Amino acid sequence: MKRHIVLIAILFYAAFAQAQEVFVNADFVSSYIWRGIDSGNASVQPSLGLNWKGLTVYAWGSTEFREKNNEIDLSLEYEYKNLTLYFNNYFTQTEDEPFKYFNYSSHSTGHTFEIGVGYMFSEKFPLSISWYTTFAGNDYRENGKRAWSSYCELSYPFNVKDVNLSIEAGFTPWESFYSNKFNVVNVGLSATKELKITSNFSLPIFGKLIANPYEEQVYFVFGITL
Repeated sequence: MKRHIVLIAILFYAAFAQAQEVFVNADFVSSYIWRGIDSGNASVQPSLGLNWKGLTVYAWGSTEFREKNNEIDLSLEYEYKNLTLYFNNYFTQTEDEPFKYFNYSSHSTGHTFEIGVGYMFSEKFPLSISWYTTFAGNDYRENGKRAWSSYCELSYPFNVKDVNLSIEAGFTPWESFYSNKFNVVNVGLSATKELKITSNFSLPIFGKLIANPYEEQVYFVFGITL
């Protein structure tokens, strides 16, 4: 697993040296819901990355205001026409666990490693379908076998006046981290709007209404992007 981290670090360095665009921002969210799963309370979620010839390399994190739950992710995305490839290294640590980022022991590490692929049909019909599968890290069933946790999502963006909207639906195909069998785990509607503060400054705000039919839960998330 350490080789994955070294490889990502090298790619970060090489891409930063020739970056076309470097970005840094942060979201402040009322709760952290990920793929229909409650993953934390009110949090700040910063990101730092760059774009270079279709390649996006970035670090993303989430830290709760109230507790000590943390997440640090390193990701690569490569976009070619309507196809996007993904590689994600997720690291999570709860308040009950020591922070051991460089622990890569399979059954005790806080890391999981995921690959994915996404495809958007066209600009006129911007329906996207994405598939992600965990291939390494702490991802096991109760019987000790690797779970190969997988998630598939369809999403469709659209606009109503000056509000950007998106509907999404996601499912897991088999027993894994997300569910004990095939289940729809995420159905959501999100809205983003630029809130004009002054003539020269606008603040992006967003809201998400999310349902997890498998867990019989509904969430509403509000956020601000800086």
